Amino acid sequence: MATGELTELETAIEKIVTVFFTYAGKEGKKGTLTAGEFKELVQLQLPNLMKDVPSLEEKMSELDVNNDEELKFSECWRLIGELAKAMWREKAGKK
Repeated sequence: MATGELTELETAIEKIVTVFFTYAGKEGKKGTLTAGEFKELVQLQLPNLMKDVPSLEEKMSELDVNNDEELKFSECWRLIGELAKAMWREKAGKK
């Protein structure tokens, strides 16, 4: 897809995709996150941004729009959007 050196934003997007695939498919279908994989990803990759989430099971259920008990990339992307929006609000001084 990309030819040449990636920009900072392109590198960030590539990293998100790479991290997703690092955890996806270990237990369930290739390219999806099971509950265990989601928990491992959050605990190891998002410990600071997700520290106030009371229940990872509930968060996964909220993200799992098709209720198949696994998260596709598009479902997981919703979490990235939520976290980015919260970070934006913090940096913008909004609540």
